[in-house]
Amino acid sequence: MRHKIRAVEALNSAQTGGMEMYIKRRGLLMATASIAASASLPARADAKEITIGVSIPLTGPGAATGITTQRTLEHGLELINAEGIQIGPDRYTLRLAFYDNKYVPAEAVTIVEKLLADGTRFLISLGSGNSVPVVAKTNAVQALQMSYASGKGHLTAPEFPLSFRVAPTNETAYAVYPWLRTEYKDVQKVGHMNPSDEAGFTESEDRRMIAEKSGFKNVANEYFKRGSTDFYPVATRLVAASPDLIDFGGTIGRDQSLGCKALRELGYKGKIMLGYSDAKSFVEVAGADAAEGTLLFDTLVDPQNAQQKELQEWWLKKYGPPFPTFAFSVWDTPFILAMGMRKAQSVDPVKIADVLRGAKWDGLYGPEAFGMKSVYGIETTITRAIPIAVIKGGKPVQLTVVDWPVGV
Repeated sequence: MRHKIRAVEALNSAQTGGMEMYIKRRGLLMATASIAASASLPARADAKEITIGVSIPLTGPGAATGITTQRTLEHGLELINAEGIQIGPDRYTLRLAFYDNKYVPAEAVTIVEKLLADGTRFLISLGSGNSVPVVAKTNAVQALQMSYASGKGHLTAPEFPLSFRVAPTNETAYAVYPWLRTEYKDVQKVGHMNPSDEAGFTESEDRRMIAEKSGFKNVANEYFKRGSTDFYPVATRLVAASPDLIDFGGTIGRDQSLGCKALRELGYKGKIMLGYSDAKSFVEVAGADAAEGTLLFDTLVDPQNAQQKELQEWWLKKYGPPFPTFAFSVWDTPFILAMGMRKAQSVDPVKIADVLRGAKWDGLYGPEAFGMKSVYGIETTITRAIPIAVIKGGKPVQLTVVDWPVGV
């Protein structure tokens, strides 16, 4: 399987003379095929190896998402390394070094400090609580950090030019809430439920702000300790506020299921919306009846193009059903890094970051870009279409795909 993508990066005028360089749709693997083809060494010359540290939860409440991330990244590297990354006369391959942060920030800090001390200069991290505490450290040593994480100025800002966010998180609200306003006229009041950590505070702040701007009334804002087993106190307060929809924001993993189950058992009949979900695990724990009708933001169930179908078919052949939809969100990441290396013709994280900021490409979701300078002051946050699904009969069913809003 070959991942096909067309990249159009906006390079610094000093590098390009103000001209954009267009990379034809042949895939991130071959984003600079002309350079590789003209290299003096054979394509299969002995490769130099670049290590990517990967700090993800492989145990604990976020394990399902972490395992999906691991498997997806591994497959991406199989394809990248089969071709190699040609930089002048040298051919490079990528190596993943996985570390289980258990979704504990202190563990994540220890992991990253060790990686940086060992000379690793590329990091992939999952979870805001695991990404935010290390970003000052990675930027201080000019390491490139790619995060699946909620974040505002503490993760994405001009002072962190090597910090990239590679999956939409709190930003999905910019697309989802205007869509809700149009599609669900009966929804007027919104309640919010988030973990009491960096991710939850960020998600709550942005989602409440965007909900209000979209014409909704925020009637409740509750927090819980991630990994809790008793959601009835939080659920009781939410139900008492009588929201028409409850947005789970930065809630992930088993917490989603237990929160949903508690709300339904307390008699809540309104809508529930969540993301970052393994739908199968969510339904199994919450129960099909409780999960019924739950809206899933940034969840792609049915492949919309050939590349998405290839990835799904590969997964099902190797691991069997069900296919975890979060794999779609993970897929582009290593290819984006390889694209940056090829375009920069360097393995220097600073030079790679320079060509990735503001870059545009055709990815798994179609047109994608690093942008949102209007929000964060720097173009290092991924923007793309946001798919939305709903639980029906115990399974996720595709509803729509919402275009990224213009001007955000």
